[in-house]
Amino acid sequence: MTDESRRSLSELHEGETVQATITSHQPWGLTARLNRYEPVGASLDIIRRGGEAGVRRLAQELPPVGATVDLVVGEVRAWHHEPWVWVDLTAPGHGED
Repeated sequence: MTDESRRSLSELHEGETVQATITSHQPWGLTARLNRYEPVGASLDIIRRGGEAGVRRLAQELPPVGATVDLVVGEVRAWHHEPWVWVDLTAPGHGED
């Protein structure tokens, strides 16, 4: 994907479903690259968000590194200083509690 086709991080909004490629597994969750967006740090903290139905399902069978999955933007915020942005991800809940 060329840089011209990547969307700006200013277009990311809480609650938006995005496609993400899993880049690593961590003791606390996973990191991901948001497809179609400028490069940004993105992670899903399974320990902190484990009470959410979608995250519980995802934690039962973590997608392998390199897999592309649908995730939900939980929060977008500046981290330390520009141009660092942290995107907190969660998993789709599919209407379950």
